Amino acid sequence: MKLLSALIATLFIPVYIFAQPIAIDRVEPENWWIGFNEPNVQLLVYGNNIQSATPSVDYPGVTLKQVTPVENPNYQFVTLNIDDSAEAGVVEINFSRGSFTYTHEFEIKERNSSQYRNQGFDSSDVIYLLMPDRFANGDPSIDEIPGMLEGVDRNNPNARHGGDLQGVINNLDYLKELGMTAVWFTPIFENDMPPEYGAYHGYAATDMYRVDRRFGSNETYLELIEKAHGMGLKVIMDMIHNHVGTHHWFIKDLPSSDWIHDLEEVGTTNFRTSTVMDPYASEYDFNSTVQGWFVVDMPDLDQRNELVETYLIQNTLWWIEYSGIDGIRMDTHPYPYKEYMAKWSKVVLDEFPNFNIVGEAWMPNTPSTAYWQTGFPSPDGYESYLPSVTDFPLYSSLTAGLNEQQGWDRGISQLYFTLSQDFLFPDANLNVIFPGNHDLDRIFTVVGENYDKYKLALSFILTTRGIPQLYYGDEILMTGGGPDGLKRKDFPGGWSDDPINAFTPEGRRALEAETGFPVVEAHDYLTRVANWRQDKDVIHNGKLTHFIPENNVYVYFRHNEDETIMVVLNAQVEPQRLDLGRFSELMNGYNFGYDIISQHRFRLEETLEVAPLQSMIIELGSE
Repeated sequence: MKLLSALIATLFIPVYIFAQPIAIDRVEPENWWIGFNEPNVQLLVYGNNIQSATPSVDYPGVTLKQVTPVENPNYQFVTLNIDDSAEAGVVEINFSRGSFTYTHEFEIKERNSSQYRNQGFDSSDVIYLLMPDRFANGDPSIDEIPGMLEGVDRNNPNARHGGDLQGVINNLDYLKELGMTAVWFTPIFENDMPPEYGAYHGYAATDMYRVDRRFGSNETYLELIEKAHGMGLKVIMDMIHNHVGTHHWFIKDLPSSDWIHDLEEVGTTNFRTSTVMDPYASEYDFNSTVQGWFVVDMPDLDQRNELVETYLIQNTLWWIEYSGIDGIRMDTHPYPYKEYMAKWSKVVLDEFPNFNIVGEAWMPNTPSTAYWQTGFPSPDGYESYLPSVTDFPLYSSLTAGLNEQQGWDRGISQLYFTLSQDFLFPDANLNVIFPGNHDLDRIFTVVGENYDKYKLALSFILTTRGIPQLYYGDEILMTGGGPDGLKRKDFPGGWSDDPINAFTPEGRRALEAETGFPVVEAHDYLTRVANWRQDKDVIHNGKLTHFIPENNVYVYFRHNEDETIMVVLNAQVEPQRLDLGRFSELMNGYNFGYDIISQHRFRLEETLEVAPLQSMIIELGSE
């Protein structure tokens, strides 16, 4: 009915419109490429009464396949077919109305085949998550942009602080030396929202084809990726297809009433994503989950609208081909219509087979998390095509296990029981695992600023199955909890007037003196383990064999045909003596060990003394 209404409306265009010159304010995407599996590209054309103009194309190998009108006369959607015979060049799209003609130049390009693009990420990587606004200010000249709605106020934890992409570029060497192999940062799309919304986080996009000018430019983003790739670092882009910001340019002048869900009708989401796979869920609760707005300043997109669906899919393909990113982290993955998310994942991975996507599936348990990973034998027949999921159940078990009293199913045993459910995951080794992120209290705060517990947490994350992801500042024992802004403090030294620069050894020593925390040791410890891990296929892909925890001590092994690593996590506040005979099935033939944390080499005896709250990562060997 909506399309029919739009078609009828075009028949009754006021005569005076034909006396007006044609003006086009924007065309999205701005260009396309030859050689995609899907030969069609849908152009969103926006301009005053543009629907009254008739487009035409005359370019070898390119045909105008379809023109789709919508309710709003300021939009028309033009679909071009680019066949195999088309060559790179500029396609002139002529828009005619009465005696007026407007020519829009639309470039089609050859795809980039460089081997250092679109590499994907996997369990051989260690991902460093940062928030551009809170990491480093590399270009103070763009802190305040005339005409944009928010400037910088570092005294307000919920305001912009001025970090930018140049700040990330300037510190890629730091990440490389730390042992990171990939960097994921929260969204860099334009978020031109009023100050009261605290959109520094990037999750309220106002333009999905443009880097926020307070972060830099599209060209700055390309520079960052090129430099990262040149250093052997991968780049993961954060995307959101569930919602945009209220000040997004197309929200201010909606193409159609079904472009977004109606806030007055559905309200905000109930955050109960279990309704998506719950066989007993009511229609009311399901609709509240997928149609409700995340918050009132983030309009919820309706991906059932085919124009919205195509717009979002093409936006993803555009960024991947344009930038060369290696992976995507999809925010709020269970909140949009799951059929759309499956189609999106499949299209992306069909076009970029080496790519990887991790969906943020913030679910309460293993079954509801495993549901979202491709290959899960769901009773409802759903296939997500999503390779990686965020492992929140493992995070919850880790933090609870380090903070509660031991028991049959409590304390460090939580990790054992959670991992024992890995049979539900089609590929648990592709789960992204973490001791914290931008939505969670910092791990050092969570464990009560106990350095030994911190080391237990990170030793586990860096040696168990899955793809480890750390949060900026974990390496220098940053603290923070409670409101979001306090979980996202500025990295010390990211601003020229910071009194301490923790990017440098001298600054870390000064930070240690100021806080009383063992900052230098923590940084050295993480650097040592992360760099050691880089060439350890036994950690990346080796088998995991674990033993039932005793006395709050968890022991597991990573092993393959070439190597065996023993990991000991003593979460007990007392020393423990392990009977190594219990682990003989994996230790036979070895007579010495080297603990990479303490850098201590020792002979293996009948028992192993483990200090209170000690973590050990032991390379087993024989003489």
